[in-house]
This record gives sequence, structure tokens and C-alpha cells, in this order.
Amino acid sequence: MTVLKPTLPIDSLLYKQMATIHYQDCFTSNISTAHPVNITQAAIAFSIGAPNWIKKLEEIRDLIVSPFGLKIGKGSTHKGPGTFNCGDQLGIFKIMDKNENEVILGENDKHLDFRVSLYLQQQPADQQLLCTTAVHFNNRLGKIYFFFVKPFHRLIVPAMIKSTIHQLRAAGS
Repeated sequence: MTVLKPTLPIDSLLYKQMATIHYQDCFTSNISTAHPVNITQAAIAFSIGAPNWIKKLEEIRDLIVSPFGLKIGKGSTHKGPGTFNCGDQLGIFKIMDKNENEVILGENDKHLDFRVSLYLQQQPADQQLLCTTAVHFNNRLGKIYFFFVKPFHRLIVPAMIKSTIHQLRAAGS
């Protein structure tokens, strides 16, 4: 089950990514796999695990925003299982920062900058995956854009986490 969590751990890399955050949410879910996973496995599962309905929404979004000069989704350029570096594309996101517990994905665009933190938190008997989104509006277009995106965002993120967990469990079987 994916739940909305009010805060991200204080040691998150996300805190050094943006000076001002206008919107933030954090969803979390237990991983419960046979073997512990690492943040690289979680990030790759997140990048390849989008359900088809989310992929269709991304295509529609790209068609709508491209005439306005906004960035559209790109393919993955990561080098293969277990390897990626800051600046690489991982799915539709750029890797902005990483450490052994967290990967920061995101993009800077003329209307807004956003970051997605995938953070593995160790629990006494389990691992939790925290997915935090942070958005900084660069102008009025960013506010208008996110007004329309936000309802979809709140459906997409829990679905992405569920799909990621499913991918991780399947890989750990």
C-alpha cells in the first residue's frame, strides 16, 4: 500500500537541490522483497515500470506542451543494469544527484524545475521506498501548468511506486 507521508528524511539530497520549493509531496511504500534492494535497482525499476496508461498520458502531455517550447520526454541513455551517473537520462528523467540511499531525478525547464527523490529507508524488518516530488515555479506559466498537472500527478506517483515495487519483487523472486 502506498501512503502519503508528510516529510522526507533530513539527510535527503533533495534539500540541496532547490532554494525554493513551491510544491512538495512524499509517498512511501514497503518493498518487502526476498532480498534487500539497492537504490540503483529501485531507480531502474522506477524508470522502466510505468503502466501503459501513464505512458499514454505522457504522450498526450508532450503533444500539448511542445508548441509552447516546453521540454518533452526523452528515451533512456543509461548504460545498463546497475550503472548510471549524474547527467545520464534514466527513462524520461535526468539523474541530478545520487548516493547509496537516494537518487534525485529531475529537469529544469523555462516554466518550472522539478525533482523526484527516490529514497530507500531501512526499517527494522523491511525497506521502504519514499518518492518525493518537489517543484519550483519559474514563472506564471509554471503555476498554470502545474495547476492542470497536479490532479494527474497525485494519481501517477502512487501508480509508479506500485509498479516499481512489483518490478523489484519480480526481480527478487
